[in-house]
Amino acid sequence: MSTATGINVFGVGTAILNTLVRLMPVGLYTGSAMSGLVFDDFRGTILFLGFLANEAIAYGYRMIFQGIYNPQCALMKTEDDYFVLPSPITQTVGFFFGFMMADMYAQDMFMPWRFFIMVTVMMLVIYSRINVGCENVLDSVYCAMLGILLGVGYFNIVKDYYRASFYKVSSAVDTASDFFKLDL
Repeated sequence: MSTATGINVFGVGTAILNTLVRLMPVGLYTGSAMSGLVFDDFRGTILFLGFLANEAIAYGYRMIFQGIYNPQCALMKTEDDYFVLPSPITQTVGFFFGFMMADMYAQDMFMPWRFFIMVTVMMLVIYSRINVGCENVLDSVYCAMLGILLGVGYFNIVKDYYRASFYKVSSAVDTASDFFKLDL
């Protein structure tokens, strides 16, 4: 289904997918921050702090191993420069995937639609990063697995505080004692 200008449906679909994947980290960060700030949901705040920690870890290992930035991975480009987040998009989406799967596991409730949508999104992100030349297959899978590991680990650290009603504890003393409690 090609037109005279050489544009086909698959090419347009792939271009739209690549654009959506490129903007996905910004959407995840903004959504979690707005959930915490505007809707007073502490879970959004915790998830946003996890995204920041994920970026800091990625920046740290990029500095230690002196990794280079690939212009194909840029969120924004000009003629002279480009902007790349420290964490690869596959790692960021993997972090979100791992965090959400750990949340389902902690609730002891498997939600098939959430699982299959998240797996589909993860596969589309991996495909998109390979398609634009940002990462190869091995890099994409490695970054996704690292993100999943970090997401599950982060959830296990914050799981005692991951509830929507954390701000609505009856008194400041209860809040402080709940925040500083130790599970031994």
